[in-house]
Amino acid sequence: MAEALARPGLARPAAAPARRSAWRRLAAHPGGVAGVVLVAGVVLLAVGAPRLTPYGPDAIDMRASLLAPGRAHWLGTDVFGRDVFTRIAFGARFSLLVAVLSRVIAVCLGTALGLVAGYAGGRVDALVMRLADVTLAYPGLLLLIAVVAAVGPGTVALFVALGLVGWAGVARIVRAQVLSVREREYVTAARALGLSHGRIVLRHVLPNVAPTVGVVFSMGLGLAILAESSMSFLGLGAQPPRAAWGSMLSAGLDYLRLAPWLSMAPGAAITLAVLGFNLLGDALADVLHPRGSGGRR
Repeated sequence: MAEALARPGLARPAAAPARRSAWRRLAAHPGGVAGVVLVAGVVLLAVGAPRLTPYGPDAIDMRASLLAPGRAHWLGTDVFGRDVFTRIAFGARFSLLVAVLSRVIAVCLGTALGLVAGYAGGRVDALVMRLADVTLAYPGLLLLIAVVAAVGPGTVALFVALGLVGWAGVARIVRAQVLSVREREYVTAARALGLSHGRIVLRHVLPNVAPTVGVVFSMGLGLAILAESSMSFLGLGAQPPRAAWGSMLSAGLDYLRLAPWLSMAPGAAITLAVLGFNLLGDALADVLHPRGSGGRR
Protein backbone atom coordinates (compact mmCIF):
# COMPACT_ATOMS: atom_id res chain seq x y z
CA MET A 1 0.00 0.00 0.00
CA ALA A 2 2.82 2.40 0.89
CA GLU A 3 4.53 1.71 -2.45
CA ALA A 4 1.31 2.34 -4.35
CA LEU A 5 0.75 5.66 -2.63
CA ALA A 6 4.35 6.67 -3.30
CA ARG A 7 4.09 6.05 -7.03
CA PRO A 8 2.91 9.14 -8.94
CA GLY A 9 -0.35 8.89 -10.81
CA LEU A 10 -1.83 6.16 -8.60
CA ALA A 11 -2.87 8.27 -5.64
CA ARG A 12 -6.01 10.29 -6.27
CA PRO A 13 -7.39 12.95 -3.98
CA ALA A 14 -10.50 11.87 -2.12
CA ALA A 15 -12.34 14.99 -3.22
CA ALA A 16 -12.31 14.01 -6.91
CA PRO A 17 -14.49 10.85 -6.57
CA ALA A 18 -16.77 12.77 -4.21
CA ARG A 19 -17.21 15.53 -6.79
CA ARG A 20 -17.94 13.00 -9.53
CA SER A 21 -20.46 11.26 -7.28
CA ALA A 22 -22.15 14.58 -6.51
CA TRP A 23 -22.40 15.40 -10.24
CA ARG A 24 -23.90 11.97 -10.92
CA ARG A 25 -26.49 12.41 -8.18
CA LEU A 26 -27.36 15.86 -9.52
CA ALA A 27 -27.71 14.49 -13.06
CA ALA A 28 -30.06 11.80 -11.73
CA HIS A 29 -32.17 14.32 -9.78
CA PRO A 30 -35.22 15.33 -11.90
CA GLY A 31 -35.66 18.64 -10.11
CA GLY A 32 -31.94 19.33 -10.38
CA VAL A 33 -31.93 18.73 -14.13
CA ALA A 34 -34.96 20.99 -14.58
CA GLY A 35 -33.33 23.65 -12.40
CA VAL A 36 -30.06 23.50 -14.35
CA VAL A 37 -31.95 23.84 -17.65
CA LEU A 38 -33.96 26.84 -16.46
CA VAL A 39 -30.98 28.58 -14.85
CA ALA A 40 -28.81 27.93 -17.90
CA GLY A 41 -31.54 29.39 -20.09
CA VAL A 42 -31.71 32.58 -18.01
CA VAL A 43 -27.92 32.92 -17.97
CA LEU A 44 -27.63 32.37 -21.73
CA LEU A 45 -30.43 34.88 -22.31
CA ALA A 46 -28.60 37.47 -20.23
CA VAL A 47 -25.14 36.82 -21.70
CA GLY A 48 -26.34 36.66 -25.29
CA ALA A 49 -28.79 39.55 -25.08
CA PRO A 50 -26.98 41.84 -27.56
CA ARG A 51 -26.74 39.06 -30.17
CA LEU A 52 -30.17 37.46 -29.80
CA THR A 53 -32.09 40.38 -31.26
CA PRO A 54 -31.41 43.18 -33.77
CA TYR A 55 -33.21 45.75 -31.63
CA GLY A 56 -31.87 47.91 -28.84
CA PRO A 57 -33.50 47.74 -25.39
CA ASP A 58 -34.30 51.47 -25.46
CA ALA A 59 -34.93 51.88 -29.21
CA ILE A 60 -38.22 53.77 -29.58
CA ASP A 61 -40.38 53.34 -32.69
CA MET A 62 -43.84 54.86 -32.25
CA ARG A 63 -44.94 53.37 -35.58
CA ALA A 64 -44.59 49.92 -34.02
CA SER A 65 -46.43 50.76 -30.81
CA LEU A 66 -48.28 47.86 -29.14
CA LEU A 67 -47.70 45.34 -31.90
CA ALA A 68 -48.86 41.82 -31.06
CA PRO A 69 -46.28 39.00 -30.95
CA GLY A 70 -45.23 37.99 -34.42
CA ARG A 71 -42.31 37.15 -36.68
CA ALA A 72 -40.71 40.58 -36.44
CA HIS A 73 -41.26 40.93 -32.70
CA TRP A 74 -41.46 37.55 -30.96
CA LEU A 75 -43.09 38.92 -27.79
CA GLY A 76 -44.63 42.04 -29.30
CA THR A 77 -43.79 45.67 -28.54
CA ASP A 78 -44.69 48.10 -25.77
CA VAL A 79 -46.41 51.46 -25.97
CA PHE A 80 -43.17 53.11 -27.16
CA GLY A 81 -42.59 50.51 -29.86
CA ARG A 82 -39.71 48.85 -27.96
CA ASP A 83 -39.21 45.15 -28.56
CA VAL A 84 -40.43 43.22 -25.51
CA PHE A 85 -38.15 40.20 -26.06
CA THR A 86 -35.12 42.49 -26.22
CA ARG A 87 -36.09 44.15 -22.96
CA ILE A 88 -36.72 40.76 -21.34
CA ALA A 89 -33.21 39.65 -22.34
CA PHE A 90 -31.55 42.82 -21.02
CA GLY A 91 -33.77 42.66 -17.95
CA ALA A 92 -32.30 39.23 -17.23
CA ARG A 93 -28.88 40.88 -17.08
CA PHE A 94 -30.05 43.37 -14.48
CA SER A 95 -31.88 40.77 -12.38
CA LEU A 96 -28.93 38.38 -12.32
CA LEU A 97 -26.47 41.17 -11.54
CA VAL A 98 -28.49 42.43 -8.58
CA ALA A 99 -29.28 38.90 -7.35
CA VAL A 100 -25.67 37.70 -7.43
CA LEU A 101 -24.19 40.85 -5.87
CA SER A 102 -26.82 41.01 -3.14
CA ARG A 103 -26.39 37.32 -2.28
CA VAL A 104 -22.61 37.74 -2.13
CA ILE A 105 -23.07 40.51 0.43
CA ALA A 106 -25.68 38.56 2.40
CA VAL A 107 -23.75 35.28 2.38
CA CYS A 108 -20.38 36.83 3.23
CA LEU A 109 -21.81 38.90 6.08
CA GLY A 110 -24.10 36.15 7.34
CA THR A 111 -21.39 33.46 7.14
CA ALA A 112 -18.86 35.60 9.02
CA LEU A 113 -21.32 36.47 11.80
CA GLY A 114 -22.67 32.92 11.96
CA LEU A 115 -19.16 31.49 12.29
CA VAL A 116 -18.28 33.92 15.07
CA ALA A 117 -21.56 33.40 16.92
CA GLY A 118 -21.52 29.61 16.68
CA TYR A 119 -17.87 29.14 17.55
CA ALA A 120 -17.53 31.79 20.26
CA GLY A 121 -20.88 31.20 21.96
CA GLY A 122 -21.82 33.04 25.12
CA ARG A 123 -22.48 36.77 24.92
CA VAL A 124 -21.17 37.06 21.37
CA ASP A 125 -23.64 34.41 20.22
CA ALA A 126 -26.49 36.08 22.09
CA LEU A 127 -25.67 39.51 20.65
CA VAL A 128 -25.49 38.30 17.04
CA MET A 129 -28.66 36.22 17.32
CA ARG A 130 -30.65 39.04 18.93
CA LEU A 131 -29.54 41.33 16.09
CA ALA A 132 -30.67 38.66 13.63
CA ASP A 133 -34.01 38.35 15.44
CA VAL A 134 -34.57 42.10 15.16
CA THR A 135 -33.79 41.99 11.43
CA LEU A 136 -36.10 39.02 10.84
CA ALA A 137 -38.90 40.56 12.92
CA TYR A 138 -39.67 43.07 10.15
CA PRO A 139 -41.32 41.95 6.90
CA GLY A 140 -38.58 41.73 4.28
CA LEU A 141 -40.28 43.93 1.70
CA LEU A 142 -41.07 46.68 4.19
CA LEU A 143 -37.49 46.64 5.46
CA LEU A 144 -36.23 46.85 1.88
CA ILE A 145 -38.51 49.78 1.14
CA ALA A 146 -37.27 51.58 4.27
CA VAL A 147 -33.59 51.04 3.43
CA VAL A 148 -33.94 52.06 -0.24
CA ALA A 149 -36.11 55.05 0.68
CA ALA A 150 -33.44 56.21 3.12
CA VAL A 151 -30.55 55.77 0.67
CA GLY A 152 -32.38 56.57 -2.55
CA PRO A 153 -33.40 54.35 -5.49
CA GLY A 154 -30.73 52.95 -7.77
CA THR A 155 -28.85 49.80 -8.67
CA VAL A 156 -26.16 50.09 -5.99
CA ALA A 157 -28.66 50.96 -3.26
CA LEU A 158 -30.83 48.03 -4.32
CA PHE A 159 -28.28 45.23 -4.10
CA VAL A 160 -26.72 46.67 -0.92
CA ALA A 161 -30.16 46.82 0.69
CA LEU A 162 -30.95 43.26 -0.40
CA GLY A 163 -27.64 42.08 1.02
CA LEU A 164 -28.13 43.83 4.36
CA VAL A 165 -31.68 42.49 4.70
CA GLY A 166 -30.73 38.91 3.78
CA TRP A 167 -27.77 38.32 6.13
CA ALA A 168 -29.83 37.28 9.18
CA GLY A 169 -31.25 34.07 7.71
CA VAL A 170 -27.81 33.02 6.48
CA ALA A 171 -26.26 33.70 9.89
CA ARG A 172 -28.80 31.53 11.70
CA ILE A 173 -28.27 28.60 9.34
CA VAL A 174 -24.47 28.85 9.51
CA ARG A 175 -24.54 29.17 13.30
CA ALA A 176 -26.60 25.98 13.60
CA GLN A 177 -24.04 24.11 11.49
CA VAL A 178 -21.11 25.52 13.45
CA LEU A 179 -22.65 24.45 16.77
CA SER A 180 -22.54 20.88 15.48
CA VAL A 181 -19.13 21.03 13.82
CA ARG A 182 -17.30 22.61 16.76
CA GLU A 183 -17.98 19.53 18.89
CA ARG A 184 -16.40 17.11 16.39
CA GLU A 185 -13.26 15.19 17.29
CA TYR A 186 -10.99 16.93 14.80
CA VAL A 187 -11.90 20.35 16.21
CA THR A 188 -11.24 19.10 19.74
CA ALA A 189 -7.90 17.69 18.58
CA ALA A 190 -6.98 20.98 16.93
CA ARG A 191 -7.64 22.82 20.19
CA ALA A 192 -5.55 20.29 22.08
CA LEU A 193 -2.67 20.91 19.67
CA GLY A 194 -2.80 24.58 20.53
CA LEU A 195 -3.99 25.94 17.19
CA SER A 196 -5.40 29.46 17.25
CA HIS A 197 -9.15 29.95 17.12
CA GLY A 198 -8.88 31.75 13.79
CA ARG A 199 -6.97 28.88 12.22
CA ILE A 200 -9.41 26.32 13.58
CA VAL A 201 -12.36 28.22 12.15
CA LEU A 202 -10.77 28.72 8.72
CA ARG A 203 -9.11 25.30 8.37
CA HIS A 204 -11.58 22.96 10.08
CA VAL A 205 -14.96 24.62 10.66
CA LEU A 206 -15.51 26.69 7.50
CA PRO A 207 -14.77 23.86 5.00
CA ASN A 208 -17.42 21.69 6.67
CA VAL A 209 -19.96 24.50 6.59
CA ALA A 210 -19.19 25.47 2.97
CA PRO A 211 -21.63 23.00 1.30
CA THR A 212 -24.50 24.44 3.35
CA VAL A 213 -23.40 27.96 2.44
CA GLY A 214 -23.43 26.99 -1.24
CA VAL A 215 -26.99 25.68 -0.96
CA VAL A 216 -28.13 28.83 0.87
CA PHE A 217 -26.50 30.99 -1.81
CA SER A 218 -28.17 29.17 -4.72
CA MET A 219 -31.62 29.06 -3.13
CA GLY A 220 -31.37 32.72 -2.15
CA LEU A 221 -30.81 33.81 -5.76
CA GLY A 222 -34.44 33.09 -6.62
CA LEU A 223 -35.65 35.10 -3.63
CA ALA A 224 -33.29 37.94 -4.56
CA ILE A 225 -34.69 38.05 -8.11
CA LEU A 226 -38.21 38.12 -6.70
CA ALA A 227 -37.31 40.90 -4.25
CA GLU A 228 -35.57 42.94 -6.97
CA SER A 229 -38.60 42.58 -9.25
CA SER A 230 -40.90 43.67 -6.42
CA MET A 231 -38.81 46.77 -5.75
CA SER A 232 -38.65 47.64 -9.46
CA PHE A 233 -42.42 47.09 -9.67
CA LEU A 234 -42.84 49.69 -6.93
CA GLY A 235 -40.47 52.12 -8.66
CA LEU A 236 -37.71 51.76 -6.06
CA GLY A 237 -35.41 49.54 -8.11
CA ALA A 238 -34.36 49.99 -11.72
CA GLN A 239 -35.12 53.48 -13.00
CA PRO A 240 -36.40 54.22 -16.54
CA PRO A 241 -35.36 53.63 -19.23
CA ARG A 242 -33.38 50.63 -17.86
CA ALA A 243 -35.03 47.33 -18.74
CA ALA A 244 -36.08 45.40 -15.63
CA TRP A 245 -38.68 42.68 -15.26
CA GLY A 246 -40.47 44.32 -12.34
CA SER A 247 -40.81 47.72 -13.99
CA MET A 248 -41.95 46.08 -17.25
CA LEU A 249 -44.62 44.19 -15.32
CA SER A 250 -45.78 47.40 -13.67
CA ALA A 251 -45.91 49.34 -16.95
CA GLY A 252 -47.92 46.58 -18.61
CA LEU A 253 -50.75 46.70 -16.06
CA ASP A 254 -52.24 49.79 -17.71
CA TYR A 255 -52.58 47.88 -20.99
CA LEU A 256 -53.57 44.49 -19.56
CA ARG A 257 -56.69 44.12 -21.73
CA LEU A 258 -55.32 45.79 -24.83
CA ALA A 259 -51.84 44.23 -24.80
CA PRO A 260 -51.64 41.38 -22.24
CA TRP A 261 -48.19 40.31 -23.49
CA LEU A 262 -46.65 43.38 -21.83
CA SER A 263 -47.31 41.83 -18.40
CA MET A 264 -47.33 38.14 -19.30
CA ALA A 265 -43.81 38.10 -20.74
CA PRO A 266 -41.95 39.61 -17.73
CA GLY A 267 -44.22 37.69 -15.35
CA ALA A 268 -43.27 34.41 -17.03
CA ALA A 269 -39.59 35.36 -16.98
CA ILE A 270 -39.71 36.04 -13.23
CA THR A 271 -41.59 32.80 -12.58
CA LEU A 272 -39.20 30.61 -14.59
CA ALA A 273 -36.07 32.23 -13.14
CA VAL A 274 -37.24 31.89 -9.53
CA LEU A 275 -38.45 28.34 -10.15
CA GLY A 276 -35.13 27.37 -11.73
CA PHE A 277 -33.01 28.64 -8.84
CA ASN A 278 -35.34 27.08 -6.26
CA LEU A 279 -35.24 23.69 -7.99
CA LEU A 280 -31.46 23.87 -8.31
CA GLY A 281 -31.01 24.86 -4.67
CA ASP A 282 -33.29 22.08 -3.45
CA ALA A 283 -31.44 19.55 -5.60
CA LEU A 284 -28.08 20.74 -4.29
CA ALA A 285 -29.38 20.31 -0.73
CA ASP A 286 -30.30 16.69 -1.53
CA VAL A 287 -27.01 16.03 -3.33
CA LEU A 288 -24.69 17.58 -0.76
CA HIS A 289 -26.67 16.33 2.25
CA PRO A 290 -28.14 12.97 1.16
CA ARG A 291 -30.66 11.20 3.33
CA GLY A 292 -29.28 8.94 5.98
CA SER A 293 -25.96 10.76 6.30
CA GLY A 294 -26.93 13.29 8.97
CA GLY A 295 -27.94 15.73 6.28
CA ARG A 296 -30.90 17.80 5.62
CA ARG A 297 -33.53 15.09 5.86
